[in-house]
Amino acid sequence: MKDDAVAPVVAAMLVLAVIVTFFSVWKAVYLPSLKQQSEMTQLREVEGAVTRFSSDLYLTTALKQELSFVEPLPLGGGGVLFSPLTSAGTIRVNGEPKLLYMITITESGVDHGEYGRLVNFSYQPVNDFWIDQGYIWHYGYVNVTKGLSAKGPDGAALSTPLSYPAMDDVKKSGTIRKFAESLITIDSRPWYNSSANCSHITISSVTFHPEPRASYASSNGVGSFALTATVNETGYGIPEKASPDALVIRVSRSAPEPFSQDLYSRCNQSLADLAAAYPHNIVHTFQTTALYNETAIAPVADSLPFDITHRQVAVNVSVY
Repeated sequence: MKDDAVAPVVAAMLVLAVIVTFFSVWKAVYLPSLKQQSEMTQLREVEGAVTRFSSDLYLTTALKQELSFVEPLPLGGGGVLFSPLTSAGTIRVNGEPKLLYMITITESGVDHGEYGRLVNFSYQPVNDFWIDQGYIWHYGYVNVTKGLSAKGPDGAALSTPLSYPAMDDVKKSGTIRKFAESLITIDSRPWYNSSANCSHITISSVTFHPEPRASYASSNGVGSFALTATVNETGYGIPEKASPDALVIRVSRSAPEPFSQDLYSRCNQSLADLAAAYPHNIVHTFQTTALYNETAIAPVADSLPFDITHRQVAVNVSVY
C-alpha cells in the first residue's frame, strides 16, 4: 500500500523535473536563438523599407510631380512565444546641415533666390537583444551603422555602405551621379520663327525638407517613412516682350564630393547647351568663388526676349 501511494508522487516529481528541465534548456538555448532569428527577420524588413524609401526619393526627384509615398517598417523585434518582450527602434529625418545649391533669377534689378537642400533619414535600434545595427540614408545611398558615437561617421561607432563594397565605389556610382544630376533640370523652346533664339526656359529644381512636427518617432510597434511632394511655379520676364536680367545657379563647394560636383557639372553643361542652341539671345558665363561653383546665363543686348518659369518641387519628408 505504501509503494502504491509513493509511486504517483514520484511520477509527478519526475514529470515536473522533465518539464523544468525542458523549460530551462528552452530558455537557455532555444529562446535566445528564437529572439535572434526574430530580430534578424525584423532587420531584413527594416533594410527593405529603407531601400524602398530611397527608391521613392529617387523617383520623386526624377518625376518632379506632386505625389506621396509611405513605407511602413517594424521598429522592434524579438517577440516570440512565451517571451513577448521586444526591442524598440527610433526613426528620424534631419535636414543636411550644408546648403546644396541656390538658384537666383534677377528681374528688374531684384534678385529672387530659392535654396536647395537634402535630408537624411535613419533607423536606430533600442534595447536590442542581438545586434546593434541601424541604417541611415544620405546623399543618395544607405549606410549600415553599428553602435553610437558622437565623433563617428553618421553618429555611429561603425558605418559602411549597404550596397557598395567601399566608399570609393559610392563615389564612382553612376546611379548616385544621375540622382545628383536630376535635382536640377532645364528645358527650353525656340521662337516660332527663329530657331537660334530662345523663347521660353523652364528650370525645375527639387529641394527636401524634414517635416518640423514629424521628424522623430520611437516605439516597439510599426513606424513609417513618408514623403509628400508639392510643385510651385513662378514666372519671370514677360512672354515675347521682356527677358529677366539673369539666371544664376550656385552649387555649394562645402557639400560632399563628388555629389555637388556632379550636380554643378550637369547645370553648367545645360546652360552652356542653351547658349550654344540659342546664340542670338543667350550668353553663358561661369566662375568659381570661395563658397560656390557658379554658372549663369543672361540675355544678349537688343535681342529677342525670353521668359523663365521656375518649377520648384518641395519634398517634405516625415516619420511617424
